[in-house]
Amino acid sequence: MSRETNLNGTKRKRSDVAEKVAQRWKSVRYSAEMENMAPVNSNNDSDDCVIVSESKIIDLTNQEQDLSERIETNDTAKGAVFKLMKSDFYEREDFMGEVEDMITLKDIFGTETLKRSILFSFQYELDFLLRQFHQNVENITIVGQKGTIMPIEARAMDATLAVILKKVKLIEITMPPFASHHTKLIINFYDNGECKIFLPSNNFTSMETNLPQQVCWCSPLLKIGKEGLPVPFKRSLIEYLNSYHLKDIDELITKSVEEVNFAPLSELEFVYSTPSKFQSSGLLSFYNKLEKLSAGTSASDTAKHYLCQTSSIGTSLSRARDENLWTHLMIPLFTGIMSPPAKDTAGRKKAEILPTNSLINEYSQRKIKPYIIFPTEQEFVTSPLKWSSSGWFHFQYLQKKSYYEMLRNKFKVFYKQDPAMVTRRRGTTPAHSKFYMHCATNSAGSCDASQVFKELEWCLYTSANLSQTAWGTVSRKPRNYEAGVLYHSRRLANTRKVTCRTFTRDRRGCAGNPTHVAVPFTLPVIPYDLAEDECFCLARHEND
Repeated sequence: MSRETNLNGTKRKRSDVAEKVAQRWKSVRYSAEMENMAPVNSNNDSDDCVIVSESKIIDLTNQEQDLSERIETNDTAKGAVFKLMKSDFYEREDFMGEVEDMITLKDIFGTETLKRSILFSFQYELDFLLRQFHQNVENITIVGQKGTIMPIEARAMDATLAVILKKVKLIEITMPPFASHHTKLIINFYDNGECKIFLPSNNFTSMETNLPQQVCWCSPLLKIGKEGLPVPFKRSLIEYLNSYHLKDIDELITKSVEEVNFAPLSELEFVYSTPSKFQSSGLLSFYNKLEKLSAGTSASDTAKHYLCQTSSIGTSLSRARDENLWTHLMIPLFTGIMSPPAKDTAGRKKAEILPTNSLINEYSQRKIKPYIIFPTEQEFVTSPLKWSSSGWFHFQYLQKKSYYEMLRNKFKVFYKQDPAMVTRRRGTTPAHSKFYMHCATNSAGSCDASQVFKELEWCLYTSANLSQTAWGTVSRKPRNYEAGVLYHSRRLANTRKVTCRTFTRDRRGCAGNPTHVAVPFTLPVIPYDLAEDECFCLARHEND
């Protein structure tokens, strides 16, 4: 057994698993050193911008696994909004961009009216995180996985941190190997009795917040009180909290959430994964929600587009065959190519996955087009800080190249940002967010690529990467905790489509008709050049 530091810097024993996590974190330089980074507009093309002591590539996460206005409790926005996380590297002091599109952790935690804050995440760097809070906060509840919470080092402790630290209540979750408490969720309560919910794409560490592109979904203000009608979002959120089966979560979190009026979120759904054997979640739960909402909406004369933007792609569903979760299971389920899951004689749900060539033929006949947005090797080379953000992106396809070649060469599923449309400051820096979306276009005439994914049938923004660990399958439960929010056109008033824009070029909608979703990648995306582009793979750089 090894020893680790408590939140206040004192020593205690830690497990062998926690020791391995600690060793992985040792190569990272933290927020105190960020000021030494080269400016974004520097002409220096050397590796001086890289934030590691020994290697170009920072492996910080499990494999499967423009300045904004401050957010005060008198916010009058009627609906939920997406904001781009402001970066200390890409938006420096001279930044004069679209301020309304951006948010910082200081905006979320630093308001003097914040009374209680509840945080769920996979990684916490407490020295960085706790400095974001205003001293008026009374209580901070942290829900995190054992071995992923970095304590404050004694040399970094100061009076301000000491005061905030005393207000922290830590709820640690024990996870089995190769599973993660991957949810990223913030529930804030303010001194006037209002509540606000945030879903950031980043964990609470300095480098992850600032190096890859990150976004944050922000709820409208929620009052304390009862809803007139049941709200599915609230029901699912409480189901998720109950899935922990922990008294501390029931007493400190669930009871408070039950008192909130979620009526402003009545058009949205909360989608989650949990390893709890007592609840349906992950892929099957998401599929059931889509089936309920999408009944009767299919049209034979439309082309159907399904896009997944992810920071991690899991291994094949089968050891014997090359089968991807998106192309071979999720899209076939959503489109009816695959029959609804049925129970076998043992009571287990099963689904028949079609061979690759049969699926490609079905996609062609049914006018189905799959997309996976994943960064290329070249996108890191041309990004402002080059390889510095690469440690948050995982696709270890060198272990089974036939699986990768099936996706790349047969399905031609990989897409990237259009380099002609990226912003000057962020360039081709990849996004750590996870979006799953579907739209339909008229198949009779030529398709205007610039309009694809501007009006959606549905869009899911989530912490869940494209892996079995995050989603589970038809017959297997998820291994992770994950959380996200679903926009569906059938839940919107006046049969509207879910509108979508990109932070890179599009302006916010006019005051009377704002877009529902904003994404941190270009729209349209463009296909990989099969002669030149390869998916980024961490294993290629392990000896760099």
